[in-house]
Amino acid sequence: MVTNNLVLIPGAGGVGRAVFEHLRAQDVPVRFMVRHEDERAAEVKGLGAEVVIGDLTRPENVAAAMQGVSRMFFA
Repeated sequence: MVTNNLVLIPGAGGVGRAVFEHLRAQDVPVRFMVRHEDERAAEVKGLGAEVVIGDLTRPENVAAAMQGVSRMFFA
């Protein structure tokens, strides 16, 4: 059972980043799932997001990233 309002956003650029900024303005915790530990991942970490490394085409990566998540934004 999920007991928080953590949101998972796959990808740290474009639309996902805009959604992140909107959610963070409302103090909603955000977790990004990214394929690589790179500059964008470091940047959103610095802004307060949790970051996990994974691949959306691998169900086990998605399942792990969803632990504790109540919602997922996928664009």
